[in-house]
Amino acid sequence: MSYAKTVKSELINQISKIKNCCAFSLLYGIFWGASVINNKLSVRLKYDGAVELCEKFNNQLFSKKTNYLVYKDGKAYIDSNFLKYDRLLEIQENIIKCSKCSEYFLRGIFLARGAINDPDKSYRLELSFVTEATCCATKEMLSKFGIESSIAYRMKKYILYLRRSESIEDFFAIIGAPSLSFEIMNSKIKKELINNANRITNCDSANINKSLSASNKYYSVIIKLIESGYIDMLPDHLREMALKRVEFKEMSFAELGRQFSPVISKSGVYHRLEKIVEFYNELKEKGVI
Repeated sequence: MSYAKTVKSELINQISKIKNCCAFSLLYGIFWGASVINNKLSVRLKYDGAVELCEKFNNQLFSKKTNYLVYKDGKAYIDSNFLKYDRLLEIQENIIKCSKCSEYFLRGIFLARGAINDPDKSYRLELSFVTEATCCATKEMLSKFGIESSIAYRMKKYILYLRRSESIEDFFAIIGAPSLSFEIMNSKIKKELINNANRITNCDSANINKSLSASNKYYSVIIKLIESGYIDMLPDHLREMALKRVEFKEMSFAELGRQFSPVISKSGVYHRLEKIVEFYNELKEKGVI
């Protein structure tokens, strides 16, 4: 099962017994902006849970089952005059009766027209509409809840999409699904932890490589001085440092400094090794080495 279907299944399972006004708002959201076929509103509901939900609230709201039909192919049909209002202001005045109606209206829209990416991969929630008017009205409603969204036209449909994780979190919180909001938050936290861990690992690797590079530079210079016999021309404190560097090749400057008595600081180790390199470069310039 895709992530979108899993989300919709959870949204349906959360719905138990609700007031008639909320049930009507849910159905209105499902059929809002639907295609009209033979004077019937048509919505394709891609899995049985949504079909059963529509049947349940149809029986709760209407006395005649013929007012509402569900076919085996997953398409739901209802009389076209079911949707009397197609503007947001009219819907808010005539459909939204209680504080929960907006929640169920938007939930119905998502169940019929929604798609969402797995947040572990990317953040994107889409609502697709046949007409621009219903798309813009939905955008207006979301903006009143402080949710940012954008509109695109693709494959002869108007797509309202949310790409910020915070907007998607807010959307699910508004439609009464806080667990889905927390799931997206947890996904974001997990991504941040992984990214931070990778940054630390990369930084450590870079530091190790830098240390190894520096160690190899000093080691190769000292070996050349030893092989040429010029190591004995170094002052005692530099010769001692050179021999310690060869003996403890893998040690950091701080660790190498602790091999002396008294202990030499990290900067002191660096300074002495640089003096050895200067001595080598002077011999090289004279053509001795």
